[in-house]
Amino acid sequence: MRGPLISVIMPLYNKRPYVARSIGSIMEQTYRAWELIIVDDGSTDGSSDAVPRGDRRIKLLRQTNMGPAAARNKAFRAAAGQYLAFIDADDCYYPYKLEHEMGLLWQRQKAEWMMSAYDYQLNGRTTRHYMKDIGGAEIKEETRVFEDALTELTVAGWPSDGLFMKKTLFERLSGFNENMRYGEITELILRCALMQPRVLICHIPLYLHIDVPESTAKATKHKNEYHRHMGMSLHDLGKKYPRYAAFLMSGSSACMISYGASLVLGGRGKEARRFLREEFPFERDIRWWKLWTTSWLPARLLVRMLKTVKGW
Repeated sequence: MRGPLISVIMPLYNKRPYVARSIGSIMEQTYRAWELIIVDDGSTDGSSDAVPRGDRRIKLLRQTNMGPAAARNKAFRAAAGQYLAFIDADDCYYPYKLEHEMGLLWQRQKAEWMMSAYDYQLNGRTTRHYMKDIGGAEIKEETRVFEDALTELTVAGWPSDGLFMKKTLFERLSGFNENMRYGEITELILRCALMQPRVLICHIPLYLHIDVPESTAKATKHKNEYHRHMGMSLHDLGKKYPRYAAFLMSGSSACMISYGASLVLGGRGKEARRFLREEFPFERDIRWWKLWTTSWLPARLLVRMLKTVKGW
């Protein structure tokens, strides 16, 4: 298939054992009109040495370590394609991925963005994963267009590799939230679903998502900060999109409480109280008061209490 250029975006941080395999999966695509933009996010293991030289379709950029969201945004600013695809440096596309996606979004113009099923590999074992509707049912019988992604689909936990979209849509979204080093994909997809509710869900697995031990997504500190930034984002979106306000504000409150709890459990009671007093944007309900009270307790005593008391 001949058609418009696709810009494939890859953030790279300390993935030297895997990045050549990921790049190889791009080079094997049956759709040939692509460019690959790799942003080395301050790697310390020589990851960029594994990037092939001499192929004009592959661009290597560098930056100090700022996280995958900032790396993807930097790649976007250098992108020349009309469509964007994303891949992590330890994952692999199947050879037909880009051709199949272009058939759906460019030739048939089904939507401005899409997600697909995928295979997931952990410790050498591979399982198949499908997108799910709002009731939790797997979408595996046929490729479908959904008119209202936020009310019809379960959007949390979708890997970036499955996201394929028009460049103009990503531009309107202003890219990834660079404050987030974990969960930035879910946050972008939520904003995308609000701005452009119509989405295509492909039931055919188009890539292999590989779980590796060095993944930055496993860092606890990033997960804790995720709740704070996601809570703030959902709160802002709730004010911007009144139709979905109840859903978004409920999620925002839950994230904010989770962030406060992570501070308390981490022995950072003073920070928790400052957060609850100055940044928590909701009424002080029973969850707020529980956190406020427990923030004064020594962390070791609190952990022992939580092992015996239910409902906290």
